[in-house]
Amino acid sequence: MFIRQLHLTNFKNHEKKVFSFTEDTTTFVGLNGLGKTNILDAIYMLCIGKSYFSSSDKNCVKHEEDFFRLKMELDKSEYQEVVITYERGKRKRILVDGIPHQKSAEHVGLFPAVVVSPNDQTLITGSSEERRKFIDQTLSQLSREYLNNLIHYNSTLKQRNALLKSAEEKGLDKELLGIYDNALSEKATFIYRARNDFFKDIQAFFRESFTSLSAKDEGFTLDYESHLADKPLIEMLEASLQKDLILKRTTKGIHKDDIRLEMNGKLLKDFGSQGQQKTFLLALKLTQFNFLKAQLKKVPLFIIDDIFDKLDTQRSQNLIKFLVKQQGQVFISNTDNHIFQNIIEVPVHIIPVEE
Repeated sequence: MFIRQLHLTNFKNHEKKVFSFTEDTTTFVGLNGLGKTNILDAIYMLCIGKSYFSSSDKNCVKHEEDFFRLKMELDKSEYQEVVITYERGKRKRILVDGIPHQKSAEHVGLFPAVVVSPNDQTLITGSSEERRKFIDQTLSQLSREYLNNLIHYNSTLKQRNALLKSAEEKGLDKELLGIYDNALSEKATFIYRARNDFFKDIQAFFRESFTSLSAKDEGFTLDYESHLADKPLIEMLEASLQKDLILKRTTKGIHKDDIRLEMNGKLLKDFGSQGQQKTFLLALKLTQFNFLKAQLKKVPLFIIDDIFDKLDTQRSQNLIKFLVKQQGQVFISNTDNHIFQNIIEVPVHIIPVEE
């Protein structure tokens, strides 16, 4: 897949912009605050159906405007065009070659994409929720069944938590609780197996990704942690019911899963330097890219948002060289183009972003 042209209308700080792409590697260069990240986010939304950087579609509408519209025109793809429109107070519309997708979930996986940005540091240092997002962003692009199970699990979890919260005042509806417990257990079993298989499969990809960034072996490992590794969820829900009633929330389940990130047997977030954490993060993102490429038999887009000032020159160049060899399209934002000065063999389309 190759994005030939990108159209933005009233998207974040961009009133009306059109970009044409001629090379596999494109970098948007300009000072901070001019909207380079917003351009990358538009590309991601067209590929995945939602923003990478904003939690709500209404936050993507330009100030004092009522709507946004995005369009990408494609080459080397079974599809020709993707259009996304959103108007305040209405549902977002996604059209692929003029055919509407009724739900964003229908769009996920058609145009695989991987993003790395400074905010992704929370994958290393933040809560387990951030690391679960990494798993779900990967597996949802591979499997519609996985995404549907995840959506249903999260919906049922909210219903169960609401039931627990109301139990003190209204009494516990045990019949309804049983329905929720069975539904959660069924969906959780599927999700756990998919996540567990994923972590077994990506170990070799992770080692390859790390080697492509740095020849130095720093003893990095990643392991999957889940309550379901010990026993079926239905048993744990029954055993933890009294605790759940006191806390008014479900304390066991795949919504508590985590990835244990270690360096020489110690937690990376506690003992790793900033440089080691950044290398680990990039290795995770390249692992995601390589795994999607291998499973889907097509090369994902790789989107890099303003990370090079936080990387040494050698690892920056190793990252670019590795991605170029994959023969996929790469989009980069940066404050200048110095990272390309010593990579002569990489043809780069440089687009200045100005006010």
